[in-house]
Amino acid sequence: MELLIVIGVLAVLTTAATLVLNPAELLKQARDSTRISDLSTLNEALSLYVTNVSSPDLDAAISSCSNKCFTNASDITANCGGRHAAARLSTTDADRTIDGTGWIPVVFSNIPGGSPLSVLPIDPTNDATYFYSYACDNTNTTFELDTVFESTKYLTTEDYDNKDGGSSATIYELGTDPGLDL
Repeated sequence: MELLIVIGVLAVLTTAATLVLNPAELLKQARDSTRISDLSTLNEALSLYVTNVSSPDLDAAISSCSNKCFTNASDITANCGGRHAAARLSTTDADRTIDGTGWIPVVFSNIPGGSPLSVLPIDPTNDATYFYSYACDNTNTTFELDTVFESTKYLTTEDYDNKDGGSSATIYELGTDPGLDL
């Protein structure tokens, strides 16, 4: 009888701990934290590139609109007629190289002292909903990095995506022009 009581108490405590901690939400928060860290690292690397390379080229691998020219996952052609010289998504071009052929078409090895990145990060989920996107305009000094959050903490409690200075309240935008409108 005592053993059944102990098992029952443990079951109640386990259930309560699971409800309070919400492991699914904690996993979402961990992925969102990775997204913030990755975009911050990319932003710093791109800023370093723009300030230290004599003739920065933020769209080195895209000479004209091609099948790698995107604005978002659902609209493949609208970007080429807009103000962006280049735009890419980590989901459609998951190449992580830093030689200008990766999903960010910048030759990071041109930075004096070498590249601050060994590979380009990709979104922890990297599917049709959660991915990183990159765009630049024709000035070769203006760029934007975007992602979408999935956790309640980053979407509503901390509200990172609405406080980033960008043009969308539902997308986390970072860069020299977070209102570039991918």
